[in-house]
This record gives sequence, C-alpha cells and structure tokens, in this order.
Amino acid sequence: MDVCAGGTISTSTSSITFVNHHPVACTLSGCTLPGWPTTNPVVPAQANGQAGTLTVGLRPPLPTGDYPYSASCCSKETNPTIKVQ
Repeated sequence: MDVCAGGTISTSTSSITFVNHHPVACTLSGCTLPGWPTTNPVVPAQANGQAGTLTVGLRPPLPTGDYPYSASCCSKETNPTIKVQ
C-alpha cells in the first residue's frame, strides 16, 4: 500500500506492507485501526532505486470502516486512508 495513497483491505487481513517512494523515511501516525502498533511505524526511504517497505501486523478480524492516518513524507494535501471492507 502506498504510504501517501492508502488503500483497501479485507476484514481478514493480518498485515499491510507499506511502500515508500520518497527519498526520506516516512512515519505513519494517528491511525485508529484496531490492532495498529502503539509505536508509530517508520517506512524506510527509497534507496538505490528501490522503494522502502515495511510490513505492519494487524489482528483480524478487523471492523469495517475508514481509518485515516498521517504520513510524514507526504504533502499535507493528501489524506491517506485504510478502508476495511
């Protein structure tokens, strides 16, 4: 899932792999999705032409809904959201 775009997952998803195409590390914060880590995850920066990735574990079943979060490497105009359906 792109750190700045968010995406859709199912209620049975047990992890999300975030992808960072930016030259700086990206801290994800403010997500209220149940099971979200208590420490803000940091997705590594892109390096040597390879996007940084980080997998965040979750605890299914997840409740349906929209869960916005903030990503430090994105412009303030983006509102990434994890949609659970």
